[in-house]
Amino acid sequence: MKNKCSLLLRGGLLPIFTVLYQVVFLFLIILLAAGSAFATAPTETVVYSFLGPPDGSTPQASLVADAAGNLYGTTPGGGAGIDCCGIVFELSPPATAGGAWTETILHTFQESNDGTFPLGTLIFDRLGNLYGTTSEGGTAGFGSVFELSPPTTPGGAWTETILWGFPTVSGGNKPSGKLVMDAKGNLYGTTAKGGPCGCGNVFELLPPKTSGEPWTQKVLYNFGTFAGDGVDVGADLLIRDGILYGTTTANGGTVFQLAPKPGLWTETILYTFTSGTDGADPNGGLIADSAGNLYGTTTGESVQCEEGCTGTIYELSPPTIAGDPWVETTLYTLVNPVDGKNPFGALLRDKLGNLYGTAYAGGKNDGTDGTVFMLKPPAVLGGDWTFTVLHYFGGVAVGDGAGPFGALIDVNGAFYGTTYSGGKKYTETRTGGTVFSVVP
Repeated sequence: MKNKCSLLLRGGLLPIFTVLYQVVFLFLIILLAAGSAFATAPTETVVYSFLGPPDGSTPQASLVADAAGNLYGTTPGGGAGIDCCGIVFELSPPATAGGAWTETILHTFQESNDGTFPLGTLIFDRLGNLYGTTSEGGTAGFGSVFELSPPTTPGGAWTETILWGFPTVSGGNKPSGKLVMDAKGNLYGTTAKGGPCGCGNVFELLPPKTSGEPWTQKVLYNFGTFAGDGVDVGADLLIRDGILYGTTTANGGTVFQLAPKPGLWTETILYTFTSGTDGADPNGGLIADSAGNLYGTTTGESVQCEEGCTGTIYELSPPTIAGDPWVETTLYTLVNPVDGKNPFGALLRDKLGNLYGTAYAGGKNDGTDGTVFMLKPPAVLGGDWTFTVLHYFGGVAVGDGAGPFGALIDVNGAFYGTTYSGGKKYTETRTGGTVFSVVP
């Protein structure tokens, strides 16, 4: 009997038990993998919905955060009057997880010397002062550069100071990009219009040597001074080792460099977009890695896939031999509607070299609301980059945002950004936009 049982196990039941064990083991692996994927799936949360006057509306710029995790930004719409004239806001995180964020309006712009319609991203200095631009208004109506100083006592009001009002159309007007500050406290920015041909310029603002005295403006470069020069500059500047980098958008667009020389600044066009497989219209600002490679986006059509593609993500690499041209590499071409289209904002790069960004439109939700995406570098040199959509915006239909214009920022592993519309309705037909977070 014992021998029969041994034979039965060896010849019949034992193989069955082995197969069952393997099936159960594989099933558990699948469950664990699915659970892991679910646990790490990106999640989007609407942090705040703008409700229109007297609140802000239609944010277009990126956010900036302080050390405590408070978010600061601008809206060109909303404020004290209907659709006028924009605000600067602060969003404070909840004291307990899951609670509501608190909005504080730090400044409401008025139709006066104050400036109107702030479109650019704010920046901080080391003392906690905020700097930004308005695209209109100011002392002559052609835009302004402002400073907001925090209150001296908790709960007090922030103080606005107009550092510069653009005085004439020809001298530069409609500043809309993000300012950059050097180690000396000098500010650099761009105007989309103005200059000798109305093509825009790059300017510098120098702080006074004596407190209370006016700031001084210097025009570093006027665009359109020769055939093939870039025109219509408006995206954020990048400063690196004392050199300024930026983009222009007209006639395909360019990436340029401005280097200081004694008595003047010299422009070098690093790349001119052809409206071919490299795309066109680089509206977003630039970022750089430690090797000096530049990364950006284009929003224009690419001939690579006719009407299906609207936007690219590119890399510009400096030459290995001085005097040689920079090398452009198109890392990825967005395919609408799945990937999204029109990536207007600058990219965000993590320590692993992954790139993150937003597409203003496209996506699976009727193809109009936009996406948040990630682009992962190849595992082997020369391989393909991997594109992943982290979030599809759903717009008004799901109370989500729609139309993310600006770049993402990373605050303790969570990405924060703004959408131009979507969120809660403040009238029957209008939505004021949102601040959102995506945890990848």
